[in-house]
Amino acid sequence: MRVLFTVFPTSAHLYPAIPLAWALQAAGHEVVVASPEGVVDPKVITNITSAGLTAVSLGGKEELTASLAPLIAGAGPDRPTLALDPDDENAWRTARAVLGGMFNAYYPPASAEGGRRPILDNLVEFAREWRPDLVLWDPLAPTGAVAARACGAAHARLLFGMDNIGLIRAKTRQELADPSSDLTEDPWMAWLGPVLERYGLDFTEETLVGQWTLDLTQSRMRNPLDLTYIPVRRVPYNGATTLPQWLYSRPERPRAVLTLGVSRRLIAGQHSGFPMREFFDSVSGLDLELVATLNSEQLAAVGTLPDNVRAIEYVPLNQVLPTSSAIIHHGGGGTFAAAVACKVPQLVVPLPMWDEMVTARYVARRGAGLVADPAAIDVDSLQKDLVRLVEEPSFQLGARGLYEDMLAAPAPKDVIPVLERLTAENRG
Repeated sequence: MRVLFTVFPTSAHLYPAIPLAWALQAAGHEVVVASPEGVVDPKVITNITSAGLTAVSLGGKEELTASLAPLIAGAGPDRPTLALDPDDENAWRTARAVLGGMFNAYYPPASAEGGRRPILDNLVEFAREWRPDLVLWDPLAPTGAVAARACGAAHARLLFGMDNIGLIRAKTRQELADPSSDLTEDPWMAWLGPVLERYGLDFTEETLVGQWTLDLTQSRMRNPLDLTYIPVRRVPYNGATTLPQWLYSRPERPRAVLTLGVSRRLIAGQHSGFPMREFFDSVSGLDLELVATLNSEQLAAVGTLPDNVRAIEYVPLNQVLPTSSAIIHHGGGGTFAAAVACKVPQLVVPLPMWDEMVTARYVARRGAGLVADPAAIDVDSLQKDLVRLVEEPSFQLGARGLYEDMLAAPAPKDVIPVLERLTAENRG
């Protein structure tokens, strides 16, 4: 069968899909990955082809630049995010409003009905010509559902993290059904209505949540929603590079890794509020090696590094984590998955963009790591927490528990028969 992936244009959204795309190709299926041109991450199309996959560029850089402006404007505390804070009951309404601005880049508002939208139109035109049997779409690239319906393909979401959109949709439906609510019109219809009519389609819930959902998150993290989830093991992929010579052998002393994530570096500025220089000074006297992923701008800002700190602009985590005893990170799904796969204890300083706070608390609850408050980062506490992760065996046991949970989910190759069956049952 032919399978079309659509991804939001950042590598952080592309990389989770690649192992499944490889598994489909290995099973003899044709695979194409479509994405708008990168706004935050200009390498996204190149990274598709670098992974050995066929890419389709959907253009639309100008539209996405405008819609993403609030998210990439800066790293201040008032910057809107798509994070759902478990302690903030109204966070989902804020996230819904932010999604509205983003989705208007794909779906024309009523005032622009009939106007061309390159991202959507290019995808629909390609889908009608290429005729996929199955479209697997990123929740932040909802054009995939429209294109699938326009060409008669089966379609499903491929989650890159927690199902925030599924949860927001469920809460929106509850709000619409509540007579005491001020919400009388479905805000999602303002985005979807005009474009669905344009293609002769009516609204269905599947246009928002898929005919089913492939879930890469650990089952214990999943929100209890009334949706069909197909669990898939998240196989870490962080890109490819030449293995540095210093990684050929195990280190003589414990190694820790510090990374704030590529997307955070691109969106949130130099250090995303993390006291990099002060932290390096605090660990300079410890008997460990700290590997920090820093680009040239970040490196210039921190100045001379202590002897036990090694800076490298980029190294795939699945190369460095097998020889590491701990990792300090921002709570991103890709970093979390790599740490789990390598059974490495985690110190999470969550930088809220999607599900980082939920991930951090899950790591701590399972005894696999510790959480630092990003609003009140204390360097001395970070240093002490890092020492605990390296020295206390309980965190190794917790990390092994997360690893065993990861293995409980079907590997990508084992999900292929399920996809073949569901595609046959659901395509038009």
